[in-house]
Amino acid sequence: MKFRTVLLAVFLFVLAIVPARAEEGSRVILVLDASGSMWGQIDGKSKMEIAKEVVGRVVGAWKPENELGLVAYGHREKGSCEDIEVLREPGALEAGDYMSAVKALNPKGKTPMTAAVRMAAESLKYTERKASVILVSDGIETCGLDPCAVAEELEKLGVDLTVHTVGFGLDDQGAVAQLKCLAEKTGGTYTTAENASELEAALTRTVEAVPAPPPEPAAPEFNVTGHVVMAEGVELSQGYESATWEFFAAVDGQKGQWIQTEYGTDIKINLPRTGDFIVRVSDDVAAVELPMTLEAGEVEKLNVSLEAGILRLSGMMDETTPMTDTGAAWELLDSSGKWITTKYGAETAFLANAGVYKIRLGLGTAKVEQDIEIAAGKLSEQKLALGAGSIEANGVFASGGPAVPDSAAIELRRGEPGPDGKHEWITTTYGTTAQFKVPAGKYLVVFTKDYAGGSAPVEVTAGAMSKVEVSLDGGYLAVTGPAESTIEVFSAEKDISGARKYLETEYGGVGNKAFEAGAYHVVAKGADGAVLGEKDFEVKAGGRTEGSIP
Repeated sequence: MKFRTVLLAVFLFVLAIVPARAEEGSRVILVLDASGSMWGQIDGKSKMEIAKEVVGRVVGAWKPENELGLVAYGHREKGSCEDIEVLREPGALEAGDYMSAVKALNPKGKTPMTAAVRMAAESLKYTERKASVILVSDGIETCGLDPCAVAEELEKLGVDLTVHTVGFGLDDQGAVAQLKCLAEKTGGTYTTAENASELEAALTRTVEAVPAPPPEPAAPEFNVTGHVVMAEGVELSQGYESATWEFFAAVDGQKGQWIQTEYGTDIKINLPRTGDFIVRVSDDVAAVELPMTLEAGEVEKLNVSLEAGILRLSGMMDETTPMTDTGAAWELLDSSGKWITTKYGAETAFLANAGVYKIRLGLGTAKVEQDIEIAAGKLSEQKLALGAGSIEANGVFASGGPAVPDSAAIELRRGEPGPDGKHEWITTTYGTTAQFKVPAGKYLVVFTKDYAGGSAPVEVTAGAMSKVEVSLDGGYLAVTGPAESTIEVFSAEKDISGARKYLETEYGGVGNKAFEAGAYHVVAKGADGAVLGEKDFEVKAGGRTEGSIP
């Protein structure tokens, strides 16, 4: 009975030194040892039974404005350092529900008390809000973590985290040292429950040494304000009023965890924590990063200059013809040629940090590149001439005849053949017509549909549209054979050996393809390869030839 009274006093004392303002309340998690050693006896009762009774008394006296959570370890399996569980998240206490979780604990396993304290701190969101952890343990850490090192980490990262430790039934000085270190590194208290007289003396000395918490100042409406300008003395112009403010935790002077993002030329915000930050302010391509330290109760004022200018660009087909194609691509590159960003349209603009850049304008296969310089606080305007024109190509089966179908392949090639006698391929598209944006010069347009094809040269002048009609000089050959037969098409003319040139095969007894104008020999074969019939056909340019075999 004496020991239970002592332990209850320990709990009540610890709760007394983590008071809360009535309007906000404390946020506390109780970390309860449920390792196998809690079956140890004191005055004929297990430590676990005594702890459950004492917790019941504490819960019965708990102030409604204070939050209470519960973490236990060693209660589910033997030999596991992962056996840690948040049984109740910190929140308004419902005594019956809370005690049902406590009473269900059944000691089994190891003592991962350090990891349990860390889990409790994370559940309390200790990096965002003031919080307290009460650890009740009867033994030494058995899972390899260093309580002192973890306590230092929690103290460094936490807003205001305090760990209070209670050791009871301890005869291991190593365990005592660990519990003391956990408490001292976070500004908490260590108390032991050995006998009533020692406890009373310890409580008296500790209570006298703990000053009453000072009243917290009223929280400011915001703790960071900011204003961003294009350059010193030059405000951001219309169209660039949505600057982005990104706040990151500073780790060794570098960007760490993202904290918050805001938008606008002016901001007034409340960051959720104090400490060191890296602030990145950007608008379009311009960006700056700066360090910031936020002190509790203070308002940090940020006046940021992007030291940037605006480059406004207009595309020209030639020196006098404005570009109208919205598909033009403007690439902004740094002075070494490294890509930064791309925008589209006949005209565009970049807000970028002062410096030397490259601008690359592309439309179709035409490209032009130019070095430019952007000055801080200045508007620069630049026109870039592609020296390009357009090709509009149409494909027909015969001059003035029917257009080729949409599935025709349309190739653009260089106008002059290379050393191998071939025209260098540039690009391929599909359809009946096509448009190409290309630098001024000579080209060859090739249309192909099935086994018919044709080409035509075209010369492009900068800023002008060149039209070309390509005749395939062909038509359709539609042949029907016996059901499920194979249709083979050959040239009608035999070579010197008496063989005809093979062209193509169709299946299912039907053939329907485009061919160049001329004579063809068509053979229908059965499944066994036997010839079922054969016939000659004549394909006319712009026409359709139909027939059947036999």
